[in-house]
Amino acid sequence: MISGMSAASFAEQLVAAERMSKDALFKNNLDNSKAQIDAYKILERTLNKMTSNLENLNGDAFEGKTSEISDDSAIITVDSDAPAGVYDLYVKQLAQAHQITKSFTSEDEILPTTGVVSIDVGGNSINIDMAELNASGNATVSDLRDAINNHPDNPGVTASLVRTGGQVELMLTSDETGKDNIVTMEMDDIDWGTQERIKAQDAEFTLNGIDITSSSNYLDNVIDGVNIELKKAHNVGESATITIGNDTEGTEKAVNDFVDSFNELMTQLNQLTRSMGSSVLDDINDDKDKDDDDEDDDDENSSVGEDQIGILKGDSSLRMLQNNIRNAIFDEAPNGMRLSDIGIEMGRDGKLSVDDEKLSQAISSDSEAIKEMFTADGSYIDRIDSIIDPFTKNNGYIDLKQKNLDSQVEQIEDNMSRHDQRMSQRYQILLTQFTAMENTINKLNTASGLF
Repeated sequence: MISGMSAASFAEQLVAAERMSKDALFKNNLDNSKAQIDAYKILERTLNKMTSNLENLNGDAFEGKTSEISDDSAIITVDSDAPAGVYDLYVKQLAQAHQITKSFTSEDEILPTTGVVSIDVGGNSINIDMAELNASGNATVSDLRDAINNHPDNPGVTASLVRTGGQVELMLTSDETGKDNIVTMEMDDIDWGTQERIKAQDAEFTLNGIDITSSSNYLDNVIDGVNIELKKAHNVGESATITIGNDTEGTEKAVNDFVDSFNELMTQLNQLTRSMGSSVLDDINDDKDKDDDDEDDDDENSSVGEDQIGILKGDSSLRMLQNNIRNAIFDEAPNGMRLSDIGIEMGRDGKLSVDDEKLSQAISSDSEAIKEMFTADGSYIDRIDSIIDPFTKNNGYIDLKQKNLDSQVEQIEDNMSRHDQRMSQRYQILLTQFTAMENTINKLNTASGLF
């Protein structure tokens, strides 16, 4: 050809120039739609995380209790429903498991071949017939121990051998403590020469002057939500002080967790709905570095990338979401208190900050009031949860937006496919035309060379 290019190259360049503007438009629309889909996914994960955090805070986060005891006479554990208070504990005696022994010359001493050994624990008994156990005439004390421990109807006793050097003691110990669990061992209904080693007895103690007895040293729910395990008896005149209080550290952490969750959500909404400068990008990158250092169980990244900043700025519903959440925490709590009463203020950047000293004082003064602010009906947690729910529920706002965007992506990809087909056809037409032109020029050049 005159240009020096082949017909294929010429057609290729013309088609490339012709399709350039539409290719750029399609790519821009496709990239924008996909970026919005990713942005809504990130927002959905953050909203779900916020909801999960609110559920945790609305549970036992504000209901923790602490316990202390002034000595080692008992171990105290408390549940969230334990009432705060101070209690005086005097342990007179611990519950004991009954224990008896019978002496034998050695553990290899041969047992009698006749007679019935009866073992009773608190009215439950078993019989061991020596004619069956020692039918061979070779059964020893060790065999009797095993027969007791392995008996299918064992009444609640453990047999063991204690070697004293000159002889062996067959020791029977009740599995349960308390005076009602007395162990006896008889041969043909007559005591078989046993000796009591530990007396069966109940625990006896007083709690704030109230006399209490128990067959066990573990006292479940003697005080609502308080479990006491007795470990040591007091000497006369001694006692222990048990103090049950509210877990102020737990409450303080719960409040700070609420503030952190709020700030994280507000930051992400800002990033997704507003155009931001380089200083904000620096802040975002700093936040990412911090997230990388933190241990996080989330498998998916929930950070906003630079290409997603302001990607949802045209979505007025998200700005409404942000404003509604902020307004919800400006109003009074159901008990008439405000966040500012406990040291929480909103800065010019729309984020909450905590005055730790003021919060600590408020918790010490009335932790129950703070709990009501966040967990009572109509609390801050309830309000925010009700605002978020329409966005995250099944077939809610975010689901619908994602479905619409998926349809847009599908439509754009269909248009791109049709555009490719048209451009391919256009290329073939041009190629045919330029090839014919090239052939004509070649013929003319050949003919002119004859003259």
